[in-house]
Amino acid sequence: MDRPSTSRQSLDKVEMYEVREHVPYQQAEVTRAPTTYDEESGAEYDSSSWKSAWRALCQLFNLLHHMMSAIVVFCLWHFALTSNANGQITNLQLHIVFAGTGYQLFLVEAVLTLHRHNSWSFNLSEDGKRIVHGCLQVIGAIFVMAGTFLALSETKMTVNTAHGILGVIAFAFTLLSFVTGIITLFSSKVKLMVKAGPIKIFHIAVGLFALSVGLVSIVIGFHMDYFRVGREGMSSALMAFVLFILLYVLVQPLCDLVSTTKRML
Repeated sequence: MDRPSTSRQSLDKVEMYEVREHVPYQQAEVTRAPTTYDEESGAEYDSSSWKSAWRALCQLFNLLHHMMSAIVVFCLWHFALTSNANGQITNLQLHIVFAGTGYQLFLVEAVLTLHRHNSWSFNLSEDGKRIVHGCLQVIGAIFVMAGTFLALSETKMTVNTAHGILGVIAFAFTLLSFVTGIITLFSSKVKLMVKAGPIKIFHIAVGLFALSVGLVSIVIGFHMDYFRVGREGMSSALMAFVLFILLYVLVQPLCDLVSTTKRML
């Protein structure tokens, strides 16, 4: 008869022990900071709302960028394929298609692949972003190479305009950026006898310079009489679009260049 009473007392002790063990957690819930509510809607205010709003604005600007890029590429293709009334396509028109697409589409998107707010690549892993960045850079370099040689063959290797001179400079630095990108990739993966930090800084700087010169060359091309005559309004709009795209593309890489340089120092 004593055993049931003894077991009951032990159970009471266990229950008391469990209640006392949970007391600190109950006190932590009571002493939690009071929730802030919005005065107009009465909804609970989240401290991350500002971050979410800023992220949404960044994604909106990114969407506007992609829209302007699509418009510019479409106008380049439309002009190149329809400028001759007889439907003939010359090397100069193919130059517009290849060089314009290489810079304005593939190389611009290659840079934006690494952007933290880019609409189609922000959820990729870091290695995934690098792979896509490298693939787009390869395709862009091939298009730029084809477009440059088509223009040189059309002009018999004569370059005497600002558009042509900037195009050749951009082509040379695009190839240099491609080579340094390969060195940067393998130096970080297989630990070659090349420090990844300095070559990465050099790759970013050369790539930004090549892309900037290439887009400025496109702006000058839109201002040339060959394109501007009869379409002054469109020419001005496309020039503004390309300049906006250039400014937007430079922001994130410049921040990465500064941060990488600070880590090196």
